[in-house]
Amino acid sequence: MLRRLLFSFAAIGLSLTTIACGGGSTQNAGAQTAADAPKKPAADPKLGRSKETPVPRCGPVDSYAFVSEYTCKDGSQPLGRDPHMGQQARTGNVGANHTGHIIDRYVVACPEGEVEIYVDMYGCDAAEKRLEQMRDADNPFGPPGKALPRPRLLAIASVFKKMAEAPLSTASREHIGHAVGWVSASPDIQVRLCPFFRDFIDGPNPKSRSGAGTILLAYAILGAAAYQIESPLLDPMDAQVAGLQTAVDVYRKLRDEGGFSPVPVMEKLDKVESDGKLADWLAKNGDCGP
Repeated sequence: MLRRLLFSFAAIGLSLTTIACGGGSTQNAGAQTAADAPKKPAADPKLGRSKETPVPRCGPVDSYAFVSEYTCKDGSQPLGRDPHMGQQARTGNVGANHTGHIIDRYVVACPEGEVEIYVDMYGCDAAEKRLEQMRDADNPFGPPGKALPRPRLLAIASVFKKMAEAPLSTASREHIGHAVGWVSASPDIQVRLCPFFRDFIDGPNPKSRSGAGTILLAYAILGAAAYQIESPLLDPMDAQVAGLQTAVDVYRKLRDEGGFSPVPVMEKLDKVESDGKLADWLAKNGDCGP
């Protein structure tokens, strides 16, 4: 059983469409300007204390920074104003509130006890605009956060597989952000990825140095999600392998079609998969815990 929990990927969908179409840089994902500043909340002691009264922020990076600066009653700041620690404090989302926004829950361990902080990462004009664009687009997955019957889930798993088969198609590029957003908010499945995926596939991480890293990470998520939908009672480690298999398959397609230059770690995984040893390799090197 996996004991090393997943890392946060709830916000990947906000920038995936731009990256998939060749725009932007993963190194600057989440960067904000003064125009993107969150709507300034009124002084309210209840702000951030519930799903219905979240703290408005502007995207994931701003959310992590805000949470990392939380000050306990004794004046201490357990997260040390470190946005990475703020990210680690996120326990997941709690679904949509009255605004229709998916709200994130964070927990900060203070001397007086654990403090829950609820954050709306769509709480600025720029993020709200991006959210509206996502809602207005032709989205084959339906509203995020809504429970679906099994036939519908199986149909979505089929769509994920078709996207992985043709990652450069117009449809795949248009829907990749929606797909990851749907997985993140779905109450029907919970994808957990080993730390390996963050460290070696996610593009902004220096161990990868791949401009396509975010795309590969997205397809690892979709591959694991499709497997979990189709085989919900099997070992969760198998879903990890399915996710990695999907990422390797997509990598081959993008590399062979000139999408980007070879990435050393993915070249190694290409050979491992060809030798039929992907599951063994991930169990040994995936840092998934006992």
